[in-house]
Amino acid sequence: MNFYHGTTLRSAIKIAEIGFLPRKGAVWFTTSKQYAQGRAKQKARRTGSTPFVLTCEINVSELYNRLGKSLVMRGGGVLAIRGRVPPTVIRSHFTLELLNSPEHLAKWVNHRLGRKSYEGISPRHPGIDRLSRWMENRISSGTGSTIRPDELSQKLQQWLPDFFQEVEITPEDLRFECFPEPAEFETPPPSEPVNSREENALDDLAAAKPKRRVRGLKRLARLGNEDLYDWCTLLLSDESLDVRIAALQAMAHCDDGDPEAILPFAGSQNKRVRGAAIAALAKHSVEDAPRWFERGLKDREACVRLETAAVLPSLNVAKHRGILELALYDPNPEVKRLAQKLTTNKIR
Repeated sequence: MNFYHGTTLRSAIKIAEIGFLPRKGAVWFTTSKQYAQGRAKQKARRTGSTPFVLTCEINVSELYNRLGKSLVMRGGGVLAIRGRVPPTVIRSHFTLELLNSPEHLAKWVNHRLGRKSYEGISPRHPGIDRLSRWMENRISSGTGSTIRPDELSQKLQQWLPDFFQEVEITPEDLRFECFPEPAEFETPPPSEPVNSREENALDDLAAAKPKRRVRGLKRLARLGNEDLYDWCTLLLSDESLDVRIAALQAMAHCDDGDPEAILPFAGSQNKRVRGAAIAALAKHSVEDAPRWFERGLKDREACVRLETAAVLPSLNVAKHRGILELALYDPNPEVKRLAQKLTTNKIR
């Protein structure tokens, strides 16, 4: 089955060489390309790199057999693997865009020419160096991440004329796999540092009892887990109502997140689900945030209005004064108190 992995170009190059490593507790995949693109953009903003999405083919049933269900969790279109995933699962973009170092490019060139490394072109060849720098600039320029065969042919003829004068580059040539790896999924090696509190929280998320899964979410929230929003998305399809509500409530307090997965819950007949969902949408729907705030603060149920009022600090209240007034004149004293507190803070 096809999954997407949102990352950065810098990380994608490493992934193509050594595979996916669960440095933050798990490796994340999703069936939604839009979700993966959003995750890639978030990572790129944090690191100053270029967003990149990998398409992978993963046999989830095989994963369950190899690692066990405590290390493989799936739900809400999201797949979390608490173990190393080999680069052989990559099915698209396993191209020269990921192999733009002189060493990697020399391997590709020698493979294309049918030469052994010891008798082929050296990574220190001036043409390889120029090609590597061109590819890096080409990918980072914002003009798109895909290098066309005709583009590459032109550069090869320009910088390696003795080798590529009559050689035609095809799309298939751009998908050469420089790093063959055994198709094995592995648990993290013991030598890697492990945050025991975070590991305990992740174990809770995989537990059979709903109370433990709720506890796991709360633990991750307290620890400021970087992947909290993804864990919440995964648990939106949990069989337990309490777990789904806890996931929605935690989402409302995450810094970043794609609101798409929350939308189906905003019209729920269950007031707790509806309240948590609307609050999360008000927090993460950048353009539609005012509409969700208004909808939540006009809901007939006090708990929905209270959930929405709790995320008012994320709203530009100076620009949307009318929304703040809805809360200031709410019949529920707690909703009114939250709005008054925010007004006082703004005055100061």
